[in-house]
Amino acid sequence: MNITCPIAWFEIVVQDLERAIQFYESVFNTQLTYINENPKMKMAIFPYKEGYPSGALVQSDCYADHHSGPSTVLIYLATDSVAKQLSVIKKHGGEEVFAVTPIGENGYIAGFKDTEGNYIGLWSQNL
Repeated sequence: MNITCPIAWFEIVVQDLERAIQFYESVFNTQLTYINENPKMKMAIFPYKEGYPSGALVQSDCYADHHSGPSTVLIYLATDSVAKQLSVIKKHGGEEVFAVTPIGENGYIAGFKDTEGNYIGLWSQNL
């Protein structure tokens, strides 16, 4: 990994996006940006400054079985290539949680479970 800042993105998994938006906007006195480009995933992005990590509240089919508590906040680590990094992770005992997924002009993501059972995301601009 040849990345200056390893944290690329975070996701707070929610089951009721509208309720979560209201909560976070109220308690942090901020405005989230609602995104609904994918029918299987809705999100509300926290304010961010270009060049710095950000994150979102996410309601998605792939998180439908998640409940509040551990594994409901997902940190995405930046890498040069999501596909290559996922391959290395599997060789070292990690498990793929979700396959490499294109996210339009924002690059690619994938998810894995580490050897301790933690769910972690990967992000890169390149496949």
